[in-house]
Amino acid sequence: MSLSDATMRLDLRRRQDRHRRWWQLGVAGIVVVLLGVAGYLVWFSPVFAAATVTVTGNKLLSKTDIVDAAQFVPGTPLARLDVDAIADRVAGLPAVARVTVRRDWPDQLTVEITERTPHLSIPAGGGYLIADASGVVFQAVKDQPSELVRVVADPNDQAVLADVGTVFSALSDQQRAQVNRLEAPSRDGIVLRLRDGAKVIWGSAEQSSIKAQVLAKLLPLGGDVFDVSAPAFPARR
Repeated sequence: MSLSDATMRLDLRRRQDRHRRWWQLGVAGIVVVLLGVAGYLVWFSPVFAAATVTVTGNKLLSKTDIVDAAQFVPGTPLARLDVDAIADRVAGLPAVARVTVRRDWPDQLTVEITERTPHLSIPAGGGYLIADASGVVFQAVKDQPSELVRVVADPNDQAVLADVGTVFSALSDQQRAQVNRLEAPSRDGIVLRLRDGAKVIWGSAEQSSIKAQVLAKLLPLGGDVFDVSAPAFPARR
């Protein structure tokens, strides 16, 4: 092979390498431009902006209540919405037990609500406060709901209501069905009134899980008064 042939081949290879580098640079430039366009579309343009809010699972709360709590601004790009912060704000509504917020592309925000289940009613003023099994008050009504357990306690004493919730939550479903009224004149003087007329002296909310287990052993033995305030030394008569 002559020197001129070798030089031609070397020049050809160099030109091919230059063309390859320019092609690679061109492709990289196109990718950067496309990423920039995609980023603009997702983060700043109205193409993927939240136009609607869908709310599911709400019965006590209206859609307006939830959207107002979410502080949703129509037209905000979905990618820029802080769904965790929105969920925290909606969770602050008393009737909300759980909430999930998600982006549904291209233009929808979905808020899934699980509302608290009513279990307890507390006389207050001219009506009743409704609370879930844990004692969290989330609604006020005028009339006493017949299917709920009535709580005789100071409706303004949050500590007592929390203790009542602790006690009620510790009961099994079968035990809850037997309770007609729950009296809490003080945090240490909680009493359960059963539908058959029997009385359960509970005492404080401490060791409620153990007390519920002890009560399950005592009730089948029969009696008018069951004392589980000291679960290690229960009594009945």
